Amino acid sequence: MPAQRLLYNMMYPLALVGARISSLFLPKMREAIRGRSGYQERWRTLQASLREATVWFHVASVGEFEQARPVISAIRRSHPDIPVMVTFSSPSGYHFWKRREKAEGNVIHFVDYLPFDRARTMRFCLDAARPRLLVFVKFDLWPNLIWEARARDIPVALIDATLSPSSKRLSAAGRWFYGGLYLALNPILAISAEDAARFAHSAPAHHAIAMCGDTRFDRVMERWNARARDVLPLPDDGALTLIAGSTWPPDEARLLPALTRLVREVPDLRVIVVPHEPLPAHVSTLRQWALEQGLSVRTTSETTTDLSARVVIVDTVGVLAEAYAHAHVAYVGGAFSTGVHSVIEPAIAGLPVVFGPRHDNSFEAGQLIEHGAASSAGNEEEVYLALRRYLTDEPSRRAAGSAARTYVRSQLGATEKCMAALSAYL
Repeated sequence: MPAQRLLYNMMYPLALVGARISSLFLPKMREAIRGRSGYQERWRTLQASLREATVWFHVASVGEFEQARPVISAIRRSHPDIPVMVTFSSPSGYHFWKRREKAEGNVIHFVDYLPFDRARTMRFCLDAARPRLLVFVKFDLWPNLIWEARARDIPVALIDATLSPSSKRLSAAGRWFYGGLYLALNPILAISAEDAARFAHSAPAHHAIAMCGDTRFDRVMERWNARARDVLPLPDDGALTLIAGSTWPPDEARLLPALTRLVREVPDLRVIVVPHEPLPAHVSTLRQWALEQGLSVRTTSETTTDLSARVVIVDTVGVLAEAYAHAHVAYVGGAFSTGVHSVIEPAIAGLPVVFGPRHDNSFEAGQLIEHGAASSAGNEEEVYLALRRYLTDEPSRRAAGSAARTYVRSQLGATEKCMAALSAYL
């Protein structure tokens, strides 16, 4: 691996320069850089607090943290003396932890941004954390951290491992770099047999690739069972309700014209819109659309006793998974841009799901289509037709919703399989 490591460490400083330049224009990048400042003091405090070697989870953002969460809980139950720590790549993941995890009870010993992936920085972090096991989730691998951990004989695992058919990591250049990196991992625990086969193709000499399933299903079930019933106050009027979750402007360019037709054809239809980033300008655009259609509208941050609005815009964060319980049909955003967001959450709620064409990033989205629980729409007209079928054909809606819930239940149990594979390193 010397050539890969040399190339990476030559290119990485240039990437950091690019990140700092982009931070002048991108608030999220600026926050990611600012959040990493002063890490040495925090990690020295961690080092002083430890009496046992840690299990260190690294996650990219919210989705990967949710995948790690049931495994973290399982470790805490079976090995309560082992401290667990989590590092994040993104500000959204870090702030999600601060909002939800502290409210749920802090079972994680240490949480921080992962400092930038310089070799000397990773050596400092490994000295401070003294991990007995380093666990990456899904695909966010940091090469220097992996190489430095393996130099110390620290086992490194990849759980919920995902490698989509369209991934550039499967190109010739990608296999040259990542194939060697995968060989530095101990177990690679893939979400599906297809993903496991792609990892094996990329790293044919790796002999610890297994299919364990996706722990997101277990986490979604945990949250569904523990959900707050009043997370989204609505009138108890039995209105047929459509929820559009994690929407982006490219989704809304197709969705809003379809909704304009549907609210006229389905007189009692209530629409809940949950934008992925509920920034004031975005919320204002959605509100303006509703007013132009002559529809009553409110946001969830408003203080009001009148809950009868036909359009509800969720401008608070962290409630989408629970909000699906209030609906009959779901649209999930992202698939008209970079890739569909979580379809498991509406599926466990027993909702038929509609999303756009870019869903290769989500194995379960394809599975829901195969099971008759979801529809993919490629344009505005197809979005309208798919939603209209589920909204106006009750037998079709019930059959698709039942198939969705049945599929999710069939996928439970990945946490136990992951724990069986990781127990040798604990």
